[in-house]
Amino acid sequence: MLSEKFRDYINILKMTRKPDREEFVTTLKVSVAVMLVIGLIGFIVYLLMDVLPGYLG
Repeated sequence: MLSEKFRDYINILKMTRKPDREEFVTTLKVSVAVMLVIGLIGFIVYLLMDVLPGYLG
């Protein structure tokens, strides 16, 4: 069972390839955009939890 999993992992590694420059830049742009969106959502939640209760009380 373990040797089959090991063989599967080896086969996956054999199929991988180095991305070309365009593919790398596209992946980088998407990653940065997602990080910014998640950070913005976190900041909005922080503002709602920190600032908004001060106005309600």
